[in-house]
Amino acid sequence: MTGLLLAAALACAGPARAASAPKVPLLIGDTLDEQGKPRPMPAVKRKVLDAVAQELGVTFEPRTYPWARAERHALNGEALVFGLPKTADRLRALHYSDPATHNSLWVVTRSDATFPFNGLEDLRGKTISTVRGYSYGPEFDAARGKLFRTDDDISSRGTRLTRLMLKRVDAVLLFQPEGLTAKDLENSIRLFMAPRLPAIGAAANAGFSVLPKPLITDSGQFFAIARDRDDGIIDRINLALARIHKREEDARRQHAPN
Repeated sequence: MTGLLLAAALACAGPARAASAPKVPLLIGDTLDEQGKPRPMPAVKRKVLDAVAQELGVTFEPRTYPWARAERHALNGEALVFGLPKTADRLRALHYSDPATHNSLWVVTRSDATFPFNGLEDLRGKTISTVRGYSYGPEFDAARGKLFRTDDDISSRGTRLTRLMLKRVDAVLLFQPEGLTAKDLENSIRLFMAPRLPAIGAAANAGFSVLPKPLITDSGQFFAIARDRDDGIIDRINLALARIHKREEDARRQHAPN
């Protein structure tokens, strides 16, 4: 459902019609386990998508692909896409929404192999674990293969952190929702990897450390659609996001201490 069909669905939809809400295909990048099998959508992402869908009076129908394939389908105008980072080429082909949510991008190392980090220059000569087909911003992408090399892998946190513990890479890049700290992410990784460490064996002789300064401090996640398929869809999504963000801000103010 694209272009006029999707716009028509959004035009006739509304929160009161939730029981018969039109289904809207939505392209997203997959999240995999160590065997390459799909993992459930992260709760933070599900919360955002559910809120926007409810506001629009539709039901998003996720279609998960590796990022490179999701991008190809989006550029072909097959559906909305969520979470595809902005690049100069994509901005020419896709119309992006306002930010739906924000993340920070953190650098994770073995606890016995940390290093001072203030910016990309500090990654010189290192091997960095990244998700295949994903963009980490124009500066990072321009430095790939020049300042440092990247180890592009499937979108599996367990696989990538295991490769870090095995010293196959020097660092792993992981996103963390806005408002959560490096220590929060470190604790999350520790709990996530605890049942996996016995299978790693003797190499699991260190912990995980999240370097105290993020690589990117405000990485927005956006909806986007091919420009020649946008018949007001992004504007409707922007209005929905504005209402959601206003309610969240009002709730924060209401519960803030006097």
